Amino acid sequence: MKYGYLKCSLMLAFAATAAWADQPLTINFTQCTEFAGVGPVNYANASALVPRQFTALSTGVGTAGIVVRAGSCTGVSVNGGHSIPTVFSQVGVEIVPPDKTGDINNYLLFYITNNPELVVALNLAGAPALYDPNLTYQFTYGSTGKSGVLYVEAEAFGVPSYTIYGTETDPTAPYGDFTANWWALTPQQGLVKEAGNYPNISFGTANNTVFTDKNSELGKLIGGNTDSNFSYLPLRGIIPTAQIVVTVSK
Repeated sequence: MKYGYLKCSLMLAFAATAAWADQPLTINFTQCTEFAGVGPVNYANASALVPRQFTALSTGVGTAGIVVRAGSCTGVSVNGGHSIPTVFSQVGVEIVPPDKTGDINNYLLFYITNNPELVVALNLAGAPALYDPNLTYQFTYGSTGKSGVLYVEAEAFGVPSYTIYGTETDPTAPYGDFTANWWALTPQQGLVKEAGNYPNISFGTANNTVFTDKNSELGKLIGGNTDSNFSYLPLRGIIPTAQIVVTVSK
């Protein structure tokens, strides 16, 4: 993968975001679709990736939960700025809720997006994020117009290429409000919480498989090149609007 204009893009984004770097970070998302899969992985492997300040959530005898997510939005704005089309993907491990909030809590292993301003904003706020200008999220409807095929391809510095591929079906009814917290720990900023609020989200079904290098962090977590077991929560999400607020505590 080529990163020829990575430095230039991030420098421009830094200039655009530096003016409000000392403000609380609020990110607004509009008209998004997503794949979110939660499934079992080896507890010891998952727990080894979670800092001691967190506890991997036990989902069964010897198992923890991996969370794989990818999405595409027609608009993402940072701290009330201009809204631009954005693709993202993230992987984490389910954890015991540190502050007893949220419908799901995950420790963030990595977050990748093609939005350089979002990368800079998250990093300035203490939330780790990586840039992939070629991040791909493609959903193609079939003949019914209600289901189709998802293809995702992501790669970033330090994260070898991985793909997500499979079939998904649109929701038939709204779910309601959903909250998802993603956590990270960085030496410079401390304990980072990304609190996501998803009002009026709808969930459809999904049957996807992740493919990656078995020697990568993701590959070691899933125990090989592929993982198709997202039996805890395999879904296609339709998100009219969402908001993430990033806070940091020492």
